[in-house]
Amino acid sequence: MCEQYDPGRIESEWQQRWDSAQTHRATLHATTEKFYCLEMYPYPSGKMHMGHVRNYSIGDSIARYHRLQGKDILYPMGFDSFGMPAENAAIAAGEHPHNITERNIKSISAQIKNMGFSYDWSREIRSHDPRYYHWNQWIFLQFLEKGLAYRQDAPVNWCPDCATVLANEQVKNGRCWRCGFEVEQKQMEQWFLRITDYADELLEGLEQIEFPPNVKAMQQDWIGKSVGAEIEFSIVDSKLTIETFTTRPDTIFGVTFVTLAVEHPLCEQLVAGSEYEQGWRELLEQTQSISEFDRMHMLREKKGLFLGAYAINPLNGSEIPIYAGNFVVYSYGTGAVMAVPAHDQRDFDFATEYGIPMRRVLLQAENDNPDSEFESAYEGEGWMVNSDRTGFDGLFGQQAKQAVITELEREGVGRGTVQFRLKDWLISRQRYWGTPIPIIHCPQCSIVPVPEQDLPVLLPMDVEFTGEGNPLLTSPTFHLVQCPRCGADARRETDTMDTFWDSSWYFLRYCDTENDSAPFSASRVDGWMNVDLYIGGIEHAQMHLIYARFFT
Repeated sequence: MCEQYDPGRIESEWQQRWDSAQTHRATLHATTEKFYCLEMYPYPSGKMHMGHVRNYSIGDSIARYHRLQGKDILYPMGFDSFGMPAENAAIAAGEHPHNITERNIKSISAQIKNMGFSYDWSREIRSHDPRYYHWNQWIFLQFLEKGLAYRQDAPVNWCPDCATVLANEQVKNGRCWRCGFEVEQKQMEQWFLRITDYADELLEGLEQIEFPPNVKAMQQDWIGKSVGAEIEFSIVDSKLTIETFTTRPDTIFGVTFVTLAVEHPLCEQLVAGSEYEQGWRELLEQTQSISEFDRMHMLREKKGLFLGAYAINPLNGSEIPIYAGNFVVYSYGTGAVMAVPAHDQRDFDFATEYGIPMRRVLLQAENDNPDSEFESAYEGEGWMVNSDRTGFDGLFGQQAKQAVITELEREGVGRGTVQFRLKDWLISRQRYWGTPIPIIHCPQCSIVPVPEQDLPVLLPMDVEFTGEGNPLLTSPTFHLVQCPRCGADARRETDTMDTFWDSSWYFLRYCDTENDSAPFSASRVDGWMNVDLYIGGIEHAQMHLIYARFFT
C-alpha cells in the first residue's frame, strides 16, 4: 500500500534539503552555458496572490528546465520595497513604513518558499536596504557629474491623492498610474534625467532586443521620433518671433493662423494691458485643470482665443492671426503650431469654429481642381499648388518637404530638424519612503553633491506621517545640515527618487549582491548578462523597460 502524500511534511523536508545542499545557488563556470531567468521583483504588499503564483510558476518551470540541461542558472528573487503603498499604509495605521515593509517581506517570503520555487535566496535584494540604495545615490552622482541629472522649474504632473509628482510615463489616460486619481498640472522645481539625450539610441536599440512586437511598438510610439522642420514666424510690429515645429513643411503656403499653447509665455506678452487679457486669463485657468494627456488625446472641446496680434508667414509674407488654443501643449515640441486647416483635421475643426479662412496647397490627385470645395482636411501627401513662389507647384512628398526646408534655411527662417515625444525623466518625489537624493542646498555654494565617502544618506526614523506634506521636512536632524564645501548652515534635499530608479538596474545587482565597494563588478555582470528571459507586466513597457535601457 502506497504511503499517503503529506505535503506539509514531505515538501518541507525536501525544501530543507535543498537549502542545506544549496541546490539552487547560482555558480558561474567558464565552460558552462548560462541562463539568466528574471522576474519583475514584487512590491511587498502583504501576501502573495494568484498573480504572483502564475508569474513565478512560469519562471520556475523554465529555470528548472534549463537547470536540468546542465546550464549555470541565475534565478534570483528580491523586493521592490520602496514606494507609496508602504507610506500610505503607515499614514493609515500610524506605524512606520520600515516596520510595515519588513513584516510584509517576512510574510510573502515564507509563502514564496512554501511554494518550492527554485530561487537563489542568497542574492535577495531589498530596495529599502541601505546596502542597495547606497548605490542608487552613487549612480545619481555619476549622472550629475556627466551633466545628465539637473534641477529645473517646470510644469509637472501632480497627483493630489498621492501628494507627489509623476513622470509623464506614470500618467495613464490623464490619471495616476497607481491610484487612478485625476492628475493636475503644477509648477515646481524638480530633478530630471536627460533621457532625451539617448532618444535615438533607445529607438535604434530596439532592433537588437528580442522584445515581443507589441512591446517594441509601445516603446517606439512613446519615444515618438518626428522628422520635420522648425519654422520661425515674426510678429507684426514686434521684435518677438514664434518658433513652430511641423512634420509637414510642404504645407507652409497653407498656413492661415498660428496657435500657441495657452501657457506659452508669449501669450501674456501679447495680451498684457489689452482687451484680450481677461479672456486669456480665464482660458488659462480652465486649461490648467486639464492634464497634458487629455489635452493631446481626449479633449472634448477645443477652445481658443484670438490674442489681438498677427504673425507673418516667412515664405509668402501673408499676415495671419495668432490664437491661444487649449489643445496645444507647451512642453510638447515648441508649444506653438503653424495651423493649416485644409490639411490638418484638428486645425480644420478649429478654423470652422472660429471662422478662419482655409487654403488648399496640396492635391490628392495631380489633376484635381485646386479651387474645388472641401468638407474636411486632406492630411496625406500630395502635389503642391498655390505656392506663391515659383519652383514649388507640382512637387510631391519628400521632394516637396525638402524643397521647403532648403528655402527656409537659405532665408534663415527655419531648418530641418528631428523631435521626440519622449521627455526628460522626472525623478523627484515628495515622499519619505524612497532613496534620498544626495544633494545639499547651500545659500553660498548653491547645489552641492554629497561627497561619495558620506554615502549612503540614510532615511531618518524620526519622522511624522500625517498625510500632509513631505514627512522628511519633519526631521530637523535630516534636513538641517552644514555645507560640505564651506561649512555654512544648509538644507538637505528632501525629495526622494522615483522608485522606478530602483528597478532600472536591480538585474545588474543580482549578478554581484555581496559587493560593498561598487554597485557590481564588470566581470560578474559580463558573465551573467544579458537577461535571457524576463517575465513582467506589459504595463511597464513604457516605464521600467525604457528606464532600464537608459541606465545601461
